[in-house]
Amino acid sequence: MDKKEFWELIEGSKEFDQDEWLTEQLAQRGLEEVLDFEFLFQELMNASYQSRLWGAAFVLMGGCSDDSFDYFRGWLIGQGEKIFNKVMENQEYLAEYCRRSL
Repeated sequence: MDKKEFWELIEGSKEFDQDEWLTEQLAQRGLEEVLDFEFLFQELMNASYQSRLWGAAFVLMGGCSDDSFDYFRGWLIGQGEKIFNKVMENQEYLAEYCRRSL
């Protein structure tokens, strides 16, 4: 699985309960693809472990523990490639995105 296919799965999952849908989709694939998905997900989690992003999450959520920041970054990846990349380029975009999502 490459990054394009990873992001296609994320986009496809947005219309459903993401965790459940992704689990069902990945269960139909081979072990290598499941591992590729996990490695790509962890790569994005690591790339998003930034103090500026943590600060933005802290402000938006009124606090943000270690665990909350992990969940937050998982949520951010679940928003799709376009939103993830925009937020990574400019953490202030997060406030605008959240305001539009309400």
